[in-house]
Amino acid sequence: MTEKLQAIRSKNAKLMETNLSLLLEIRETDTDIDEARRKLLTQCKLLENHGIPVPQHFLELLAESQQIIQGPNEP
Repeated sequence: MTEKLQAIRSKNAKLMETNLSLLLEIRETDTDIDEARRKLLTQCKLLENHGIPVPQHFLELLAESQQIIQGPNEP
């Protein structure tokens, strides 16, 4: 019985470690996406400042995706 319990605990520890690794990778990817979104918005503003129009729908999609990630209570 003790051996089974130890085996289960060992497997559980490995699963928890894997889950933590995945969560950290997701967080890193989210950070990369957010940085890319900010750069893209900056580039869009520069284009508009130089008289090159950026489709409004595209800007709305960028803003919408940023709101989804930040959530309703974040700035």
